[in-house]
Amino acid sequence: MTIHDLTDKQLEILLLIYRFRFLNRNHIQQFLNHKNHSLIIRYLNQLSDHQLINKIHSTKRTDINSPSVYYLATKAKSLLKDYDKCNPDLLGRVYREKYRSESFRSHCLLLADLYFLFQKAAEEQKATCHFYTATDISTIAYAPLPLPDAYITIKEKNKHIKRYFLDIFNEGMPMFAVRRRINQYCRYYTDNFWQDHNKDPFPKVFLICPTVRVQKSLLKSVPQTLAVEGADISFFLGLKEDLARQGIRPDSWEAV
Repeated sequence: MTIHDLTDKQLEILLLIYRFRFLNRNHIQQFLNHKNHSLIIRYLNQLSDHQLINKIHSTKRTDINSPSVYYLATKAKSLLKDYDKCNPDLLGRVYREKYRSESFRSHCLLLADLYFLFQKAAEEQKATCHFYTATDISTIAYAPLPLPDAYITIKEKNKHIKRYFLDIFNEGMPMFAVRRRINQYCRYYTDNFWQDHNKDPFPKVFLICPTVRVQKSLLKSVPQTLAVEGADISFFLGLKEDLARQGIRPDSWEAV
């Protein structure tokens, strides 16, 4: 099978999974803007039959009605390696996707949830949102390292464009690792990676916190770190639970 044997929808699904790494059936249905879930299942089954994607069923009783989660299978690497929208270096990770932790998979699924929340918020404001995953920006030489979970641009009605980096902190992530991420952004700023390659203002940074404890800790520590490092970065803290329940609103974020 070659890439030319795929239908447009099949290729679109593969590229979505390549970008987000793990997606459930509901995500894919939303991305394709299909009301008929049985048609989406048929597309997914066809790709599974060709061994281009793998499926994960939840084994928890509480998740028995949760949609299956999909990721690229190893055969997808040879199919996509010459496609201009894919980075061949990143395709090598498909061999390891089946070994990813549940925490990692949940992280990817949350990122997809956030994509739709940002799109909905932008639509309500009659703005345009472009949402680039870490995979999308992997070839940009001046991007922060480690790569953020997403780079987001929002073009408002007056044509003004706002830019953001987005990072998700997983539940159970040690606070030293959380604080290290703040330090990495500060070094990225003070080393002028963005400023030397871009005339646009330095992006603001959205941080998704798993708990109130992490959020409160960052509200206290981030201003201190910014002062010590001499970094003029605007951080905005959002609580995962609040975003899931209320969506993205102006009051969803606490400015640091």
